[in-house]
Amino acid sequence: MKDRTNRITIYDIAQKLDLSASTVSRALQNNPLINLETREKVQETAAEMGYVANWMASSLRKKRSNILGLIVPRTSMYFQSTAISGIQHEAHKYGFSIVIGQSDETVAMEKELVHTFYSLRVDGLLAVASMFTTNFDHFNPFIKNNIPLVFYDRVPADFPGYTITGDDFKGGFLATEHLIKQGCKRIAHFSGSLTCNLYQQRLAGYKEALAKHKIPFDEQLVYIHNLTMDAATQAAQQMLDKRKQPDGLFAANDSSAVAFIQEARKRGIDIPGQIKVVGYSNDLSSRIISPSLTTIEQSGYNMGQKAVETLVQLINHDETVKVTKNYIFPVELISRESTAS
Repeated sequence: MKDRTNRITIYDIAQKLDLSASTVSRALQNNPLINLETREKVQETAAEMGYVANWMASSLRKKRSNILGLIVPRTSMYFQSTAISGIQHEAHKYGFSIVIGQSDETVAMEKELVHTFYSLRVDGLLAVASMFTTNFDHFNPFIKNNIPLVFYDRVPADFPGYTITGDDFKGGFLATEHLIKQGCKRIAHFSGSLTCNLYQQRLAGYKEALAKHKIPFDEQLVYIHNLTMDAATQAAQQMLDKRKQPDGLFAANDSSAVAFIQEARKRGIDIPGQIKVVGYSNDLSSRIISPSLTTIEQSGYNMGQKAVETLVQLINHDETVKVTKNYIFPVELISRESTAS
């Protein structure tokens, strides 16, 4: 058996079958110039010998890797997992594979991944900025070398390129206005870092709904944290320890809304009787928590598909299709038990 430094090559297969290396190469690519019987024999032998194509060498020859890079904050996030599913299926349709890297919400790791994917010679890069990414300078290897780059969901400030986002302002407005229409007058908000476009826009939508209904904005009701379950639980404890509590909460993701509901229930606070709650993303958790969570649907799977479609059009320089530079997905309020009258 060959070791890692001496892997099976097409020359080994050619020697075993007494064929030329070019014939083996074409057979492995299902080239119709090679008769079916030979193609099948070559492919069968390659599998038996444990041959795996060297995609890097192939990409150097073809000047294309057929690989797309993908940077996300965390694959465990429900929205990102559904977007990744859409990305994977759409990429496969176009003949591309996906390599995924997690930034873990750190700019340092995001920078490292950008340089790794550039070194891997990916044909294009899809990226979701970390919560703390304030500029896009570290993406310059792609921008300055004209390698297609598309941001989806979270986008660095003032990025001039192609973006796919949800209508986060509308989502924040819908969530807050729904609480107001359900009778809430003192509405708190759980927000992610305001260095991030999503949370800026969701907060702006929250403020706009309050203004429309002539409810004064109170910055003391805005809790900024990283929207994890632990951080949201701490924010909920701070909020519920206060003498004057809100009668509504708009949380910028479902995880923090669920954490709030769990903390409230521990304290014997009735949801939705005393405090009504709206989340964001329509996670699976929003459907199984009791009471079920009213939330904003933002179509992660479809956003992932659209991101790949846009990136592939840029890679292929498809001039027959007009590529929308800043595509915005509509959002929808899903009303459930957590805001029932």
